[in-house]
Amino acid sequence: MADHRTTTRIAATRARSLRLRRLVTRAARIVTTPYVVLGTVAVVALLYLVVQPVVEIVAHSLRAQPRDAFRIPELETGSWTTYYWQRALDSPFSRRTFYDPLVNTLLVSLGFTVVAMAIGVSLAWLTVRTDMLGKRLIGALAVVPYILPSWTLALAWTTLFRHDGQVHGAAGVLQHLTGIAVPDWLTYGPVPIMIVLAVNYFAYTFLLASAAFASLDSSLEEAAELQGARRGAVFRIVTLPLILPALGSAFVLTFCSGLGTFGVPYVLGRPVGFDVMATYLYGSMQLGRYGDAFVLTSVLIGFAALTVYMNALILGRRRQYTTVTGKGGHRSPVRLGAWRLPITLMVGGGVATAAIIPIALLLLQSTQSVFGSYQLSNVTLDYWIGRDVRGFHGVLTEPRILRAGLNTLVLGVSVGLVSVVSAFVLGYVIAKGRGTRLGRLVEQVSFLPYVIPGVAFGAIYLTLWSEPRFVFPSLYGTMAIMVLAAAVKRMPYAARSGAGAMLQLGSELEEAARVQGASWWTAARRVLVPLTRHGLLVGFILTFVGATKDLTMVIMLSTPRTEVLSVVAIGFADLAMEQFSHAIALIIIALVLIGTVLARLLAKADPTAAFGGTGR
Repeated sequence: MADHRTTTRIAATRARSLRLRRLVTRAARIVTTPYVVLGTVAVVALLYLVVQPVVEIVAHSLRAQPRDAFRIPELETGSWTTYYWQRALDSPFSRRTFYDPLVNTLLVSLGFTVVAMAIGVSLAWLTVRTDMLGKRLIGALAVVPYILPSWTLALAWTTLFRHDGQVHGAAGVLQHLTGIAVPDWLTYGPVPIMIVLAVNYFAYTFLLASAAFASLDSSLEEAAELQGARRGAVFRIVTLPLILPALGSAFVLTFCSGLGTFGVPYVLGRPVGFDVMATYLYGSMQLGRYGDAFVLTSVLIGFAALTVYMNALILGRRRQYTTVTGKGGHRSPVRLGAWRLPITLMVGGGVATAAIIPIALLLLQSTQSVFGSYQLSNVTLDYWIGRDVRGFHGVLTEPRILRAGLNTLVLGVSVGLVSVVSAFVLGYVIAKGRGTRLGRLVEQVSFLPYVIPGVAFGAIYLTLWSEPRFVFPSLYGTMAIMVLAAAVKRMPYAARSGAGAMLQLGSELEEAARVQGASWWTAARRVLVPLTRHGLLVGFILTFVGATKDLTMVIMLSTPRTEVLSVVAIGFADLAMEQFSHAIALIIIALVLIGTVLARLLAKADPTAAFGGTGR
């Protein structure tokens, strides 16, 4: 009997030992899997570079800052306090410093989002579902305003609509041609801000709605029409609900971009005292009121996160009603009949105006000897190649501008190279870990930088990297902080382009290399990188273009030694030297357009598909 019990215990011990060895072997195999190792590294890096800074900035809004601790006896530097939140929410200054900028931000963001989505959906329907003429050309022109930096469109707006009774006292093109001085509210303030932003950002809705219309199952609409429903009712009851997920994504992308946009409100709002959260945050940082800036940053992040959450909640509840399938065919285009030519001319003229006129206006103003004078004798190239123009050389020979141009190229190329590595690593983890918790986590966390408004992101990195962190030195005043912030802010685009490239590869290619004895690094270098080079090139160009035209974030991080072209252009505009600012804007536009064309020619890709131009 004792021998039987001993044998049983020995067998049980061996079974437990075998299970433990199997568990250890399985765990070792998992933790040594390349995508698990890379995914773990990516998660740690993302938490450190994205999540942790957000947590710290919220904590900073609850800690006494040195300047205020010096002025206010009851505060001690670093001590926990609700002083800044109380001053923002409930003080005699609350309306001017918090509520007015908040209301202005929500007003502008909601207003231009509604207008942009109306334009985008209408244009998408016309180009995809009707027989309108020239749809290919109109579709290409429609994304040009999106590619351009938004603040350059704002400069073009002032060139067109300003009059001699306003800021800087120079007549605009419209007043010169017609003698009409447009109302002040149409030149500066919330209305022109919303119009310019809508023109700049309607491409989000246009691209997403076009894809949704193109893939829509037409049998559902045809069934409704057979039941006697009119075309308008079919669109409202059937078509619109089916493309709601695409419209929800467009709303999030557009609204979140508006929350943190800086350049357009700065050009069109600041001259008349119209502040949004982004411009007021910038002013607070410039004045050293960091506690107030941390509160504003926290609020901006909160609104962006709430927008994403509400969108997911609404679409999640409607998911059970989704009926788009791949079984139905595409319906024949809607015939516009007698309206075909008028609609084509109207739509084509509108998108051509939005794409071409801003560039033409900037070029016109950059060649005026006296700003606002439109005589032929007033044309000059001094602001481009002159030697002594109002204390400066022309933009092509001025040392400060040349240095800023070099900094811009260094920033764009550096961010592009960092993004190539990010695209490869994040894309590999997302593709190989598809359906796993790790893959979903990397995909979700890599999207977080998008919902952080650019000006808030710049404020976070300026604050946190102005002093040493762990083994890293202070990065304040260096190109490194600008490269790091720009690369992290554009990580969602890198992850998207990398994942798109990796998902096209079969796992058998990598496995075949491993079977031949190649290490993962060798397989990556000789198999994965060559096969995904087009996608990685797209990621490089996307981030290069985005970093080149960025103003919202870099204006928070640049110093006289590290300033880039966009910051110099805004500086000249502040000094009422618009010819310089317009000329520099044209140089930036040229770099952006060259990058976009290269993406199409070299990588056979449309860079607008990944929305590479936020941070404007």
